[in-house]
Amino acid sequence: MQGILAALVRRGVAGRGAHVEVSLLESVLDLQFEVLTTHLNDGGQTPARSSLNNAHAYLGAPYGIYRTSDGFIALAMGSVIQLGKLLGCAALEEFNDPRSWFTARDRIKEILGAQLTGDTTRHWLSILEPAGYWCSDVLTWPELMRTQSFQALDMVQEVTCRGGSVLRTTRCPIRIDGEVYKSARPAPRVGEHTARILEEYRP
Repeated sequence: MQGILAALVRRGVAGRGAHVEVSLLESVLDLQFEVLTTHLNDGGQTPARSSLNNAHAYLGAPYGIYRTSDGFIALAMGSVIQLGKLLGCAALEEFNDPRSWFTARDRIKEILGAQLTGDTTRHWLSILEPAGYWCSDVLTWPELMRTQSFQALDMVQEVTCRGGSVLRTTRCPIRIDGEVYKSARPAPRVGEHTARILEEYRP
């Protein structure tokens, strides 16, 4: 998309377009730029992932997703000491050296995981959110679809397949001038529109 936009801008400025190319491998590598950049600049070390509640190879505890008594809770970067105080977990307050939040992250996550299973996601959020601690509940698909946010997005569309059956799926996420775009057409068969396209572009 960035390449296409760059070509369109150049055409608008200089009056000439561009041939844009990208491979699947290049795309996957770009998605991993952060990890690869670290690898290329730290002596070629491979990422050391935590064995518990893994979420990011280069971030220490408490970063991760944890089970509660009725679901899951996601915790972002934050002070382990503050977290221990908020959750009433004295064992976490012993990790008073921020460097240990990475070097001892598996032990911290083990303690934290045991603490969080003792109550509901809503209970922990009611403590952490007012304190400004970065956290969120983890929704299942049905829970997500019941939220006002999801319903306001109007993300679901129906596609009528060639046999007449109806397939429910998500719409294109792009809005243009505030307009949402949906289509009931199914994906074309290979070559289905070739003749029409060739006729349209015939000189």
